[in-house]
Amino acid sequence: MEQNYTAIEQTIKLVAKTGLFFASLDGDYSQAERNFIENYKNRLAQVGPVSDVRQVFDTIWTHPVTLQEVIADTRALLAMLPTPGDRQAVVASLANYIQSVIWADGMEHPAERDAMIAWMNALA
Repeated sequence: MEQNYTAIEQTIKLVAKTGLFFASLDGDYSQAERNFIENYKNRLAQVGPVSDVRQVFDTIWTHPVTLQEVIADTRALLAMLPTPGDRQAVVASLANYIQSVIWADGMEHPAERDAMIAWMNALA
């Protein structure tokens, strides 16, 4: 049970970091992107803890999230999952989430596309 709790907590933090990273790549963290991430985070909060997620949001401007950090955190979460199917499901869900964040403002910036490709290649 403790491992499930830890995986849920890590997932929520990873979603926050990943969303903030991709939303800010184009240099404009728009209100539409903020709303999308906040709504997603609130839905996740219904199934798990969010205490550290607030800290991620509060420190994003003084400690920007990097692609390397997102990749490392994703790999750490995947390492906790017992089966390849579980890992594939998480990667697919995160990829869909990233695409939703990228398109939340109605456009895909080249930096967002390049980072998405780099993220996918790092996890392949």
